[in-house]
Amino acid sequence: MPDPIFYVAELAIADAAIPAFSAWYASRHAPDLFLLGFHSCTSYRAIEGAMDVVDMYEADDWSILASDGYRAMKARDVYAKEALQGRTDFTHTVYVHHAKHPARREARLDADFVTLARFDATEEAEAALADWLGADGAAQLGALGAQRIRLLRRGRDHPTLPSRRARCALVAEWQGEPPPHARGLGALPPALAALLKPDVHFCGARLYPWPDEVSLRR
Repeated sequence: MPDPIFYVAELAIADAAIPAFSAWYASRHAPDLFLLGFHSCTSYRAIEGAMDVVDMYEADDWSILASDGYRAMKARDVYAKEALQGRTDFTHTVYVHHAKHPARREARLDADFVTLARFDATEEAEAALADWLGADGAAQLGALGAQRIRLLRRGRDHPTLPSRRARCALVAEWQGEPPPHARGLGALPPALAALLKPDVHFCGARLYPWPDEVSLRR
C-alpha cells in the first residue's frame, strides 16, 4: 500500500539569486513536478530559521523519486543549473506521516506561512506528542492560528540527496504570520517539549515578492 511522502528541500541562497530561482521554480520546476504526479509544490522564503528557502512537496509514494519520469525530468531541465547557481548549501529530507495522524488528500499544503520544527525523539516521546495532538494539542495550536498540522518522521532518503536533519518534524500552516513563540517547539507543553531534542527550525512566507513589503503582510 502506498505511503504518502512529505518531501522537504532546503537551500541556502544569496538574496540576489532568489528572483532567478523563484522564476524558475514557478515557471518550470513546479509545473514539471505536477505533471509527474506530485500533489503540492510550494516554496517558502525564511522569516526565521534555516535555510533561506524551503520547498515542500507531497506525493503518493517514495517511488516517484526513483522513477524514470523523475530522472528524465531532471535531465531535460536545462534551466536548473543557472537557477541554482546562487545556492551555497542544501539538504533534502523525505518524511512520512505518523500513523496516528495520516496524510489526508483533501488537506494538501496551501498556506501563506509555514512553520517547520525539526527534532529528535524516542518512540515514546513521539507517541506522547501524537497523543497530545490528538487530544487537545491541535486545538491549542489552532487557537494561535495554526492549521493542518502534520506530525512527520523521516522515511527513506532521496535516492541521491541524503538528509542531515533530525528524525521528526512538526509542520503547521498559517494564513497570517505565526507568533514568535510558535515557530519552534515553544508552543508545546513544557513537560512534553522537554522530551524532545530540537534541531533547527524554519518559519517562512510564500516565495512571492510581497513578503519583502512588510505593509502587505497579514
